[in-house]
Amino acid sequence: VLRFGMTVTVEDEDGVRRTWRIVGEDEADAAHGSISHVSPMAGALFGKRVGETGVVNGRDWTIVALEVPA
Repeated sequence: VLRFGMTVTVEDEDGVRRTWRIVGEDEADAAHGSISHVSPMAGALFGKRVGETGVVNGRDWTIVALEVPA
């Protein structure tokens, strides 16, 4: 399940994919692939598994991959 420190790849209903690492607020930089653990996206996806969906700003985002930090 998605939790702090992991990398998540999500796909929206249009097939657009995004990949982010879930980090602390001081490390977040969405343009460079990291989002805060308190962001709406992280909040919608925390605790979910591959294949599950979260809704952010009216869009469905399905988790297609999770990576645990090395």
